[in-house]
Amino acid sequence: MKKGIINRKLCICKNNLKYKINFGDLPLINNYKKKKNLHKYPTIITQCKKCLLIQLKYSISDKLLFPNNYSYLSGNSKEKINNFQSLVFKIKKISNQSKLQILDIGSNDGSFLELAKKSGIKVLGVEPTNTAKISINKNVNTIKKHLNLKLAKKILKKYSKFDFIVANNFFAQTNNLIEIIKSIKLILKKEGTLIIEVQYLYDLLYQKGFDSFHHEHIAYYTTSSILKLLKKYKIFIFDAERLKVHGGILRVYASLNKRPLTKNLKKMLKNENDKNIIKKIRHLNSFRIQFNDRIKSLFNHLKEKGKKIYAMGAAPRSCVLLNSSELSKNEISLIGEVPGSLKCNKYVPGTDIMVKNENKIIIDKPDYVIILAWHLKQRIIKLLKNKGYKGSFIIPLPKLKIIKK
Repeated sequence: MKKGIINRKLCICKNNLKYKINFGDLPLINNYKKKKNLHKYPTIITQCKKCLLIQLKYSISDKLLFPNNYSYLSGNSKEKINNFQSLVFKIKKISNQSKLQILDIGSNDGSFLELAKKSGIKVLGVEPTNTAKISINKNVNTIKKHLNLKLAKKILKKYSKFDFIVANNFFAQTNNLIEIIKSIKLILKKEGTLIIEVQYLYDLLYQKGFDSFHHEHIAYYTTSSILKLLKKYKIFIFDAERLKVHGGILRVYASLNKRPLTKNLKKMLKNENDKNIIKKIRHLNSFRIQFNDRIKSLFNHLKEKGKKIYAMGAAPRSCVLLNSSELSKNEISLIGEVPGSLKCNKYVPGTDIMVKNENKIIIDKPDYVIILAWHLKQRIIKLLKNKGYKGSFIIPLPKLKIIKK
């Protein structure tokens, strides 16, 4: 077993895990470097016998998972910013108070808190990676540390308890969730609200999104599984909604007090059947293996014809798809990414493919562009066409297809 790998023998709810579905070896999807980085780790999916939460059998230590060169910036995604704006609006709508205090766990570059601050909310971010420096430079109050009970006690002493605590995708990304939950219970007001956003597993499966299974996502939630998990630690979900962001997001609202369940939450719970979900994941893995053969065959065919192929969108799922399909510079010359991204002029982890400013696509005029961030295909196609690109597009998922010029 490689150094830094955590063998998970129990679920977060402290019950046994069952099943092992192998999604192959993958690199750490945000560890972009100027030198080729070919280290890979096993991606094994398993399920809790009790709460039925889907999770990784082997997770990676936070130190490796979130290094100093961590490259993901939420501010680079217009879709993410729009979602943050909707969340600020929702918070203002929920609360009748004129003075609110929000804590954001895993606040990244401070994009959400910047919007909240502009709306008159008092904010605090907790972010362990170097992206915290960007937040601090925006004058967003940020602590550059991992949240734990020790830090929570210091926060409580300095800031008192919070009206809202927000965790955008953080619940899927930490090895220390029990300590995080205990910290939340310490610093959230009794009448306060915890808002959690995670990728919604049922949407992932519906869209055949095997490229969302990677080491940064330790857990894969349904409404039912996150409700059961939090209930064990006396945090009670009372509302939930599905958001059309990044291929499907589950947003839940929880409290330290029991509240009546909303009609929307009851409906979502009724439509779920987590006992059958492991079977769906097995089918998805079979689809992944077949997809790998199909896309390799397509690229070989295009290369035989002398076609130049670039890619667009160095999102986390892009790294997974490239590594799962074993695509290299022989098939894809480079990947275009938004100007100013920390990923530009670095290699996609696990590959020899380099990320460049997206304008390189317009200058070089490749015959094909594969939209690796396929959940944003319409926006990316429109962007490239408006910039003058006249070639064809390859859409990998949910169904592999070509949009001719």
